[in-house]
Amino acid sequence: MMKKITLLLFSLFVSSVYLFAAEDQHHQAAPKARGIETEKPTNMGSEVDVYVEYDVVKNVTLFLGEEFYLSNFLTPNAPLFDASYTSVGVNYKPHPRVSLLGAYEFQYLAGDEMRHRLKLMVTPNVKFGDFTLSLRERFQMTYSMADQSYDWLLRSRLRLDYMIPSTPLGTYIYAEMYNPLEANPACWYDMFGYGAGLDWVIDDNNILGLFYEFSHSVDSYYHLIGVAYVLGWWK
Repeated sequence: MMKKITLLLFSLFVSSVYLFAAEDQHHQAAPKARGIETEKPTNMGSEVDVYVEYDVVKNVTLFLGEEFYLSNFLTPNAPLFDASYTSVGVNYKPHPRVSLLGAYEFQYLAGDEMRHRLKLMVTPNVKFGDFTLSLRERFQMTYSMADQSYDWLLRSRLRLDYMIPSTPLGTYIYAEMYNPLEANPACWYDMFGYGAGLDWVIDDNNILGLFYEFSHSVDSYYHLIGVAYVLGWWK
């Protein structure tokens, strides 16, 4: 049953990707037909993540995370600091193939802007051999203190993990859609991202990762290179 559900969700996800591509081509083709320049700006940044995880009881994990972002690598004279995100939350696994997560995140952005974010996630997965296919649905609400506004978003991420046999290394690739949940959004999607990474399981308590992501929204492209470290006490 879990495999059938995952395959169904995968089919829906692929269909959405196709619709996204068609919509993006339509948005770019229409202005070009009117002689308007439509080239999107491209930028690059980096990310450093540190997480501490602790299993309070079986299948329940508390975590604390810090994410630090640098940006504008391709923009002359622009400030490099982009944002820092501090999060705390709990992850619960009611089933070996299902993960539930709830978290609060405080965001400090360039320009002294501050935001509060709540995140709820459900992630079913299916294993076949050394591969794991998962689909994470993430609902998030972000409150901006600058203009006292709320932003509602649904992020759907399809990810394929592969543990390399006889090594402490694991690789993964993913694709993610960012879908606005406002009543009348300017566009049906907010952003789309593609990524790949490599994790090194150093020992039972330490994991070090390296990853790359390419994302594009309606009006820009972005390249991100990051490193992540996880210190965990897992039961």
